[in-house]
Amino acid sequence: MEENYNTESILLKKMSKNNGKLYLLCLFVGIGTGFIVSLYRWCLEIISHLKEKLFILAGYDLHLGKPLSLFKLWLIFIMVGFVVDYLYRKYPKTSGSGIPQVKGLILGRIDYKNWFQELISKFLAGVLGIGAGLSLGREGPSVQLGSYLGYGLAKIFKRDIKDRNYLITSGASAGLAGAFGAPMAGVMFSIEEIHRYLSGKLLICIFLSSIAADFVGRRFFGVQTAFNIAIKYPLDLNPYFQFIMYVVFGLIIAFFGKLFTYMLIKTQDVFNKVNVHRSIKIVTVMTISFSLCVVFPKVTGGGHHLAESLVHKKELITVLIVIFILKLLFTSISYATGFAGGIFLPMLVLGAIIGKIFGETVDIIWLTGNDFTVHFVVLGMAAYFVSVVRAPITGAILILEMTGSFHLLLAIATVSIVAFYTTELLGQHPIYDILYDRMKKDDTNKTDEKNKRKTIVKIPVMAESELDGKFIADLSFPEGTLVVSIIRNEVEFIPNGRSIIKGGDILVILLSEEKIPETKEEILKRATTESKGMVHNGK
Repeated sequence: MEENYNTESILLKKMSKNNGKLYLLCLFVGIGTGFIVSLYRWCLEIISHLKEKLFILAGYDLHLGKPLSLFKLWLIFIMVGFVVDYLYRKYPKTSGSGIPQVKGLILGRIDYKNWFQELISKFLAGVLGIGAGLSLGREGPSVQLGSYLGYGLAKIFKRDIKDRNYLITSGASAGLAGAFGAPMAGVMFSIEEIHRYLSGKLLICIFLSSIAADFVGRRFFGVQTAFNIAIKYPLDLNPYFQFIMYVVFGLIIAFFGKLFTYMLIKTQDVFNKVNVHRSIKIVTVMTISFSLCVVFPKVTGGGHHLAESLVHKKELITVLIVIFILKLLFTSISYATGFAGGIFLPMLVLGAIIGKIFGETVDIIWLTGNDFTVHFVVLGMAAYFVSVVRAPITGAILILEMTGSFHLLLAIATVSIVAFYTTELLGQHPIYDILYDRMKKDDTNKTDEKNKRKTIVKIPVMAESELDGKFIADLSFPEGTLVVSIIRNEVEFIPNGRSIIKGGDILVILLSEEKIPETKEEILKRATTESKGMVHNGK
């Protein structure tokens, strides 16, 4: 026991020094991620314009009775699909949005063994796939690109596993900040979705990287908000009526959030179970993408321009319903391929469409006017994000930063809280937790001898979690786990068997590095999941 405490003392001293070097590395991660993500956004814009020009040329040829150009363009789509599929199979950790992989990396369940090659692969696959019209967003790949850079710098400068995780998280924050020009959302996303706890050290790291990435991004794309949405506050409408509409809308959109999660997971299952060669699946998906680019281009790509058009154009409700259904189905199909691309942007667009439908319906019944209808386009983005991702603070801040509609703070907070609580009643799990659980993990039992060392892990305890209010002696932690101290209200003390764990505590645990993946994940779930009356004891 004394040897363990000596080890813990050495490790704690090591943790407290060299923070200046860590913060400097986090700043470099933010700057580097800002450049990479800005280049990524620029490449997506270039390939999008190129695609539009090719279709215009092909359309003219078709009009003149020469469909050969469209046939050639279809073959290009198929070739792009096979290239992206090759990158996916060669580097499977670059699949999907990349956010579940970042969580797995921090928990020690996966490793970036070829981080630089995977970074290049993620970049190219995202540009080609989204550029070919797949309904995927840039934000997930941007988050993972930042995590690759953070991981790489940790390797280059030989930082330990704790500093490595800070750098990975800094890269992820910077990726989201750079993708949408939303530094505060990048900070909150890391706190609310990736780490789920807050410490001063973590806050400094992610603030430095997010602000740096946003600064670099603004040098490329200017200081305007991500969405060009002008909103006037309807002062002539009864505020109580407005509030009631916000509550009703939050209730309704929560059910659509559950639908999105169901469709995304169900489509993945169907795609994987269909007993045909994968090449046929790829040809089918790319043909669907090509066809939609020809006949219904609005639902292709991330959907940024579609969301902005909802504000400036009047659409029939029936047309909006068709657009929503097609966008939902195509997003699910696109993500089922495993190709590099996120669901943030398509998710926000779907929420904006629901908001437009709701706003138009309210206007038809109560003649509320276009200004009030536009409100729900923005509110729909926030509420849909919250109902799917289950991160209300991140959702609210993200939409405020992306639209600049800070006068809607109360309305966004209202619909976000209502949507969050409704999804809680519906038993809806966060989408990234579901995707993480379904993700293939590395074989963590195969560890090198050099990695079999003792290390310190900090676990935050949430109020009403399974560990809250329990005696340490009454809880059976995995074998080889030692709670060396508890940090409560920034005061650290050494506990004993009769010490009570309380919500807000941070458990400082000593364990072997090869046991971090399974042990940290197990304890973290028990420390952050609400208690269901279950007591783990040693009996």
